[in-house]
Amino acid sequence: MPSPFLRCVMMASATLVCLCGCSREAIVDKTRLNDNPGQETSELSPVVTPVGTLEDPPPDSRTLAVDHDSSSTESMEQASPVTDTDKLQADTMAALDSGDLDNAFELARELRRVDGQNPQTIFLMARVLAEKHRFRQAVKMLDDLAVEFPDTHLAVLGQTAEWLVFQGDWKAAEERYRILNNLADETSLIDRLLSRLLMRQGRRVEANVLLRRLCRVGNVEEMDLRSLLSLACPLPGDTATDAFEPIGLEGTARHAISLGLLAEAAEIFQRSVNDSSVVLRPGEYALHGRLLALLEQFERLPEWISGAPDGIQQYSDYWFALGAYQMQQADFTTAAESLARAVLRDQTDFQAYKMLGYALNQMGKSEQAKAAIERAGFIEQTRNLGNEMASNPQRDVRKISVLIELLERLQRPLEALGWRGIQVAYGRANAMLDEAAARNVLQLINQKRIAQLGETDAAAKRLFVTCGIDVPPETR
Repeated sequence: MPSPFLRCVMMASATLVCLCGCSREAIVDKTRLNDNPGQETSELSPVVTPVGTLEDPPPDSRTLAVDHDSSSTESMEQASPVTDTDKLQADTMAALDSGDLDNAFELARELRRVDGQNPQTIFLMARVLAEKHRFRQAVKMLDDLAVEFPDTHLAVLGQTAEWLVFQGDWKAAEERYRILNNLADETSLIDRLLSRLLMRQGRRVEANVLLRRLCRVGNVEEMDLRSLLSLACPLPGDTATDAFEPIGLEGTARHAISLGLLAEAAEIFQRSVNDSSVVLRPGEYALHGRLLALLEQFERLPEWISGAPDGIQQYSDYWFALGAYQMQQADFTTAAESLARAVLRDQTDFQAYKMLGYALNQMGKSEQAKAAIERAGFIEQTRNLGNEMASNPQRDVRKISVLIELLERLQRPLEALGWRGIQVAYGRANAMLDEAAARNVLQLINQKRIAQLGETDAAAKRLFVTCGIDVPPETR
């Protein structure tokens, strides 16, 4: 099966048809992501297969088969060089698919000897190297290919970005994904892969932007939607999957917090704070503040607040920690404003909503407080339903209906429509919907999605999210 990027660009360039033998899944099966960019390890379960999207996959995202005439009766003496090359290519791919890497390597070397300038040959050799965990050589080989054959540039960027993730060079992989986002006409696949890389690093605010863009275009998968149910930390059920394996300081700390291991998360941060060579990024610094608040170490927050770096105000964790400290100081008006800023950045933060409800009660705003506390309860229910799905492959379409209703009450319509698409996919799989009925429902979902994109009352939405607290938009 080709790499997803290759499938996306093969229709655009005949040159790329030759690359259809590359298999991302085969590499994922054999390599485990690790925290050391210089270390290559050897085991990773397959990436979760998409359950369904709002629309059928476009034709250009499907595998293009290369037709080899295996019934040819020509003798070996009469075989043309092209036929010899085709056989070597087919044998190499067959060896790869069967896991016979030593044989695949020898076949690829022979193929390079007889047809070394062919882009297909170069790409196939790079795939063999990647399967053998020689990622740096594989990446360089494709980078050189893109220089010589510019038409392969997009496919090379996508494939090498994936290999760099497997290698553990996440920064380089991110750079290539972002370049692709600027160059490609269709960015949904890139948004999805990049968002998952950012999620694993704990950079969930940045990933949120990409995931919401997937919702807007109607190309969203269940894993994406589950991530949107809990932005501050991954769902506990998802933390057990390789697709959400944490990497880096922030990713590891959020993973621990998600599992309720607050002391362990604190130890992770303490080691970094004690290391004078480590400078926390704004997102990491903000998360440290949230952790101090969760541990009720309020005496440490004044120093944390005074040392906050530039750029930290964009993170909900910062406003959560600041609001928690202001609550302890009985400054309820200021705390309510800080917590309102927190939920504007993360509408899934039920803990912030609970504190906001308490602050509003102390201010005498009982109706707004009731709305905030009710909101916290709805959000906890969505997280519980999402975590149940993350922990169990079985699906109850009735519970998905409950989730959809909760998201609609929370005024998160695009997520609700995404889940309706997932519900249709399960309905078809369980024979609850026939093909015609499913298509009619999907068409209606798409119409509602397009209508939602026209909604522009941002001020009313802000007041709903903040439970009536008027927080002016920040200038940047």
